[in-house]
Amino acid sequence: EHFVHDSPQKDLCSVCVCPSNCSALSIGTILALNIILPYHTPYQPTLLSTIPLQAHRPSQTTTKMTPQNLAETSNPNDPTPLLDANHQLLVPTPTRPPTTLIELVLFRVLFPTLGPLFLCYKWLTDSFFRKTVGSVYTLVSSATSQPVSSEWYFQDKELLARLWTMESAKSYLNEQGEPQLEYQLREGFCGSATQRCVLKSLGYINVRKQKGGESKPQLWCEHITEMARESCHGVEEEVVLETTIVEGAVSYQEFVDTIRGGLRNNDCRVACNFLRPALMGFAGWRIFPMNFLLGLMGGHFSPILGMLDVEEVDSPLVAIWDTNHKYNGAYFVPAKRLYDAVHAVDLSARKHRALILVVKHVL
Repeated sequence: EHFVHDSPQKDLCSVCVCPSNCSALSIGTILALNIILPYHTPYQPTLLSTIPLQAHRPSQTTTKMTPQNLAETSNPNDPTPLLDANHQLLVPTPTRPPTTLIELVLFRVLFPTLGPLFLCYKWLTDSFFRKTVGSVYTLVSSATSQPVSSEWYFQDKELLARLWTMESAKSYLNEQGEPQLEYQLREGFCGSATQRCVLKSLGYINVRKQKGGESKPQLWCEHITEMARESCHGVEEEVVLETTIVEGAVSYQEFVDTIRGGLRNNDCRVACNFLRPALMGFAGWRIFPMNFLLGLMGGHFSPILGMLDVEEVDSPLVAIWDTNHKYNGAYFVPAKRLYDAVHAVDLSARKHRALILVVKHVL
C-alpha cells in the first residue's frame, strides 16, 4: 500500500513541491514510457471488456435492506452490525503518525528520481520486464478510464446491507456486533492491518501491533503464523493456523471457486494481494514519476468479506474491506476484474499476486 491522493489537482501540488519530481530526466523518462508502453505487448483485457460501464443501477423492483430490518433476516442469536448511514461498519479512522525525515527523503526525493531510471535500466536489460510491463501498464490505463469506483455497485447501500447478513462478513464482528476490522495506520501497513483483521476475527487476542514490510504473500504467511503463535486465542484447546497461497496464475474458474470455498468455511478467512490500480486506475496524472510508478507497482492487501450474485453484473461481486480508510470501508468488485488485478504480475517479485486462505484448526 502506498500513497493515495484525493484528486489529480492534489497530486499535482503534492508532487511539484519536491524539486526532484521536476527533474527533466525523471519526467522525460516517464513521458517516453507513456508513449512506448501502449504499443509494446499490449494487454488484451478479455475479461474486463465484457463488463459494461453502468454508473446507475438499472431500474427494477427490489426489497430494500436497511439496518432496521437487517436483524429480521438474520439468526436472532447473531450480532447486529453497527452501521453508519451508508451501511458501512463503524470503524474509527486512524490517526496517522507524523512523517519521518527518512520517509520524506525516500518518497519525495529518492523514489521519484531513481525510480524512472531503474525502470529504464530494467527495460534495457531484462527481457521478462519488457514483456510484462506493457501488459500491466495497459491494464491500469484501462482502469483509469473505467474505474470500478464509478460503477453503481461499488458501494451500493442495498448490496452492503445484504453483505452484512452473510456469515462470511459477520465473522468479522464480535458478539456485540462491534467490528473486528480496522484500517491501516499509514502507507505500507496494509499487509499488517489485514493480518490483524484476520486474526481478531478468528478469536485471537493481544495481536501484534501494525507495522510495515508485509509486501509479498509468502512473507505475509510467515508473519501471520508467527503472530498467531505470539497471541492468545482465548480457548483451552490448542489452535493451529494454516495458510495456503493461491497465485493469480490459476484459471478464472479456480480463482472464483477458491474464494467461494474459503468464504463457506467458518474457520477460514480469505485475504487478497492485488494490484489496486488495476481496479481504480492511476491516482492522478501519470506523467509524474510517483503516480506512474505506484500505478504499475502499487500492490495492496485486504480481507475479502463475501461474494454476491447480482443479475445486472455478468460475474459475481466480491466484497473487499479496503484497509486504506480513504476508500471508506467495504466495496464491491466484479470477480473478473479482481481476477485481472490478482493475475497482474508483481514487477519486483516477477510473480503473479495471490489469494491467501487462512484456516484455524482446533486440535
